[in-house]
Amino acid sequence: MKDSEVTSTAVTRAVDTLHAVLTGIGWEPREDTETAGFVVDFDPPYIPVAYAYAAISPDLEVFVFHLNFGVAAAASRREETARFLTLANLHLMVGNFEIDLEDGVVRFRSSLSFQGTELSEVLIRNVILCAMTTVERYAEGVIDVMARGKSAEDAFHEITLSRQSAKDPAGELEEKAPE
Repeated sequence: MKDSEVTSTAVTRAVDTLHAVLTGIGWEPREDTETAGFVVDFDPPYIPVAYAYAAISPDLEVFVFHLNFGVAAAASRREETARFLTLANLHLMVGNFEIDLEDGVVRFRSSLSFQGTELSEVLIRNVILCAMTTVERYAEGVIDVMARGKSAEDAFHEITLSRQSAKDPAGELEEKAPE
């Protein structure tokens, strides 16, 4: 078997596995006819997320997963929204937030290279779960900055405090500076 045939077979299996995972979650993926991907509409209300896009890049053998927010930042809020997303991105180990400065659309993107191996259901689920957990953690701050006029720093500080309170509800832990 030629390398191109092996790659083609791996990509076909990856697309089939991706579809199986999306339907197994209980979602109703709609095939994107222009890519090796699927769109999942989350139905109204579209806050914080309106839809997901999950695709396989055949050339790169990469799985990419986007969660697209249902609210776009107004032109006057895009710079502040980008500032908030940058603050959030600095603390992420996997994936990143993005804003389209032309239309204000915000998304979270995560991806995984599966070159030279099979893209398993477990790997796909891990990418999706990580993306959903991250969006859940930061969504309120994104909305606060985009739609409620809050500063990026204030919104980020509130998220940091709420996460710290969840870890230390009695307020007993102290933050220590590195030595």
